[in-house]
Amino acid sequence: MLHYWRFLRVNSMLLLAAISYAQPIQWPVCSSPSSATRITINGTVSDATGARVTSATVQVGCGNRVQQARTDGTGHFTLTVPEGEYKLQVEAAGFAVFTKDLSVSNNSSNADVTLSVQNASNTVTVQAGAGYVADDSSLASKTDTPLLETPQTISVITRDLMDAQAPQSINEALRYAPGVVAESQGTTSSFWNASSLQLRGFIPNVYQDGLTDDEYGNTLLDAYFYQRIEVLEGPSSVLYGQGNPAGIVNVESKRPMATTLREVQLGFGTYGRYEGNFDFSGPLKSPRMLYRVTGVGFTEGSQTWFVHPQRLAIAPALTWIPDSKTSLTFLTNYTYNPEVGAYANVPALGSALPNPNGKIAPGFFPGDPNFNMTKQSFIQAGDVFTRAFDHDWRIEQNFRFTGNKDHANMIWPEDLEADNATLDRYTFIRHTIFNSTLSDQRVAKVLQTGKIRQTLLAGVNYTHYSEHWNWGDGDIAPINVFHPVYHLQIATPDITGIESTLDNQTGIYFQDQTSIGRLRLSFAGRQDWLSYNDTTTNVDPVDGNSTTVTKQDADKFTVRTGAVYLIGRGFAPYFSYATSFQPDIGLTESGTPLPPTTGKQYEGGIKYQPEHTNMLITADVYDLTQQNVGTPDPQNPNFIIPIGEIRSRGFELQGHSTFGHRVSLIASYAYTDSKYSKSNAAGIPLNGTDPESTQGKYQYGVPLNLASFWVDYNLPYASLNGLGVSAGSRFVGSSWGDNVNSFKVPGATLFDGALHYDFSSDSGVLHGARLQINASNIGNRTYVASCYATDGCYYGAKLTVYGTMRYRW
Repeated sequence: MLHYWRFLRVNSMLLLAAISYAQPIQWPVCSSPSSATRITINGTVSDATGARVTSATVQVGCGNRVQQARTDGTGHFTLTVPEGEYKLQVEAAGFAVFTKDLSVSNNSSNADVTLSVQNASNTVTVQAGAGYVADDSSLASKTDTPLLETPQTISVITRDLMDAQAPQSINEALRYAPGVVAESQGTTSSFWNASSLQLRGFIPNVYQDGLTDDEYGNTLLDAYFYQRIEVLEGPSSVLYGQGNPAGIVNVESKRPMATTLREVQLGFGTYGRYEGNFDFSGPLKSPRMLYRVTGVGFTEGSQTWFVHPQRLAIAPALTWIPDSKTSLTFLTNYTYNPEVGAYANVPALGSALPNPNGKIAPGFFPGDPNFNMTKQSFIQAGDVFTRAFDHDWRIEQNFRFTGNKDHANMIWPEDLEADNATLDRYTFIRHTIFNSTLSDQRVAKVLQTGKIRQTLLAGVNYTHYSEHWNWGDGDIAPINVFHPVYHLQIATPDITGIESTLDNQTGIYFQDQTSIGRLRLSFAGRQDWLSYNDTTTNVDPVDGNSTTVTKQDADKFTVRTGAVYLIGRGFAPYFSYATSFQPDIGLTESGTPLPPTTGKQYEGGIKYQPEHTNMLITADVYDLTQQNVGTPDPQNPNFIIPIGEIRSRGFELQGHSTFGHRVSLIASYAYTDSKYSKSNAAGIPLNGTDPESTQGKYQYGVPLNLASFWVDYNLPYASLNGLGVSAGSRFVGSSWGDNVNSFKVPGATLFDGALHYDFSSDSGVLHGARLQINASNIGNRTYVASCYATDGCYYGAKLTVYGTMRYRW
């Protein structure tokens, strides 16, 4: 790891930027009397990325008639002046002074402003996302490419949207993401996080700041630390290496800001939730160095009995700007979860299906409070480095180290007995230590040859995972799911297994993005080399220990190509082809290693982003196939052969829009047809007859239809200035409950809402305060999110209310 830090030291510089001072403005002569019709000017102040700038000073004036305001916590300002000709001036720490002529009339009352960072060009790392609409993303191409010109479906959940919906986890933050089943495992989703996400019929890989960690460590990053979330749909191995064909969910952490931010927040909610957060950022004594420190602490109960998650976390960050072409940001995080949650699936009979004994309670806990315990802690330290050179050269680096410890005592449910009330179960303990070292170095060059413009990218990506497990299991008495008895004396099982895993991946990739007039072409390729080493020891004090060593090497080349044509008036049709791979650890009967599971996708669609509007609409169709899926060998079921195939086809429609600062909305629909197109696997149907083949059957837990709609409206009435209301609806269609399609899980329509009041118009002590109440599943509907078999279903979350009191100054 030392060579990564040496690389950082070589490229680090001292900041040379200086602050310029604004000269007194010369106001124009007033063109109308003060008695003229008064017009209210509404506007926002943002930086070049679209991030809102808070506490900026806004002046509108002519002659001796000057009105002044400051932007609130969301970057908005409001001024009222007589109709006429004015000059507008905006000042904010760390930004160049902005001035422009402004004509104020009934036909023109909006004044949105974009500021430029003073003497730092675009190298300052700032928070991104204005309103509900994002204009660009670096996730798909690792270059700042407009979403309109990206030949792949991308959805961006901005910080403004998260502030409106107040999510408490990555799953809740993705509830309205197009095509994403955010809580496929219901209330248990908060425990499994990444593995309970679903996209185009598969589980997407979860990344943080462009790098992936162990899914259970990475995704417990608190939602308050998110700046925005990007969802890239479809195979993405060409830039990110091994992964399944679903795509990528990337969480972007909050970064230091050039403007001062001081925020404290208190939260409260159902199930006894109490939370305290803080977020401070700005220049550290000079604009040459920026800082940010964010902290979270909460305790709560949950819908599931005896489950009480808790968290303490802090995320300090520091940015150096040595010159106008260089930026180096250090990101750290320490999170301690004294209690994570619990795994709580229930039988289908009594939840998704009728049971003669009645209905299983939505809070049923299959474990025991005398035994169950899950705690975790992890630390992260990394950097984001950028250096621009003359002649359009640029180098960038992402690096992160993660150390994660996990300790759990669990009670796992098994089958329901013949009386349809007694649930068999067993104890399971695990102690896990997980470390990862991740890096991505790349160089970019822009070439201009006549009318042809090319952005060339080449990089090296390295990942190293080491994981050590100790586990054990034991017997425990069954439990009656309708009349459970808790607080039993339960013995802790002995350690029966020890496993150590080392996983290394090195990838070299290149990309060419070409612009020819209105045509945008892209091609990318990547070569990966992987090595996997697993040592498993079965501990047996009677017969002695036995150890198994599994070693496997693999390499794979993946590609992605696409085209977008900007036909004008904001329309851009596109087409792309992409591939992916994921190692399939195991051996055939002959001892041959299984080849990697591969994926390929054809996608076409059209994007619409009309000029001078804050709107983006995308429609797409896709054909996605996962191949070489391991299935049982029909000649020897104890071994695997790579002939399985899953095919997912569908279409999606999504729209994001923000109208001024009054109305913001998102809407989406997704149709997903996902089947086992080739399979030797079999499953037991609901009626318990002979096993049936999964060939041609739909994947369990994948709804055919998804739809959502969310709107936020700030009331325009002067007497209610600062008051806003949000409303949303989510529809998750029915899905099959097992892999042989012997029963269905009904769909559900859920309603959410929020009420918020911003005191930004208050000139007193309340200026900067915001009160908000969010409610999800307002109808308190009891529903089953999904099932994977007759003995495994997940209840969805019932009514949840969460209130926040935020203060910025």
